[in-house]
Amino acid sequence: MLILNGVEFSLRTEEKEASFLRTCFYILESDDDTIEISLDGAFNENSLEGINIKPSFALNSFETNKTKISELIGMVFKVDTINESLDREDTFYVWEHEPFEKLKLEIVDIDTKEGKVHVKCEGIAVIDGYSEPFKTATFMLDCWVPVINWDEAIKTFGI
Repeated sequence: MLILNGVEFSLRTEEKEASFLRTCFYILESDDDTIEISLDGAFNENSLEGINIKPSFALNSFETNKTKISELIGMVFKVDTINESLDREDTFYVWEHEPFEKLKLEIVDIDTKEGKVHVKCEGIAVIDGYSEPFKTATFMLDCWVPVINWDEAIKTFGI
């Protein structure tokens, strides 16, 4: 579940949806044969400030320098500034695609039987970049997320 500015939004994880329309985790191979991870978040509709929205976000690849999936447990990834978020092209969508002011992503655990990752992600996102000054909101995500390419990841990196 995502909590955005105190409002709860349930996860969209249905396999019938295209990967960019659901919450999913990716374990990818980097150029130096180590693991890169990324996370897409898609959420069901709820009302924020009196308007029904379906927020979503994309956290692009983080380098891990790890070679086994189990080594990801306990890792923390951070984005500390809006400029860093813009450079990485991480985006949070409420009214438009906007950067994060800051975020922290932690891999809490991995369910190797189900191919799911327990992630905690929290921070501050720009939710209205057109307002003057721009508007931000706190967010928190604490959930189990399916790994979209689990079988391939196991073959490439092992557990």
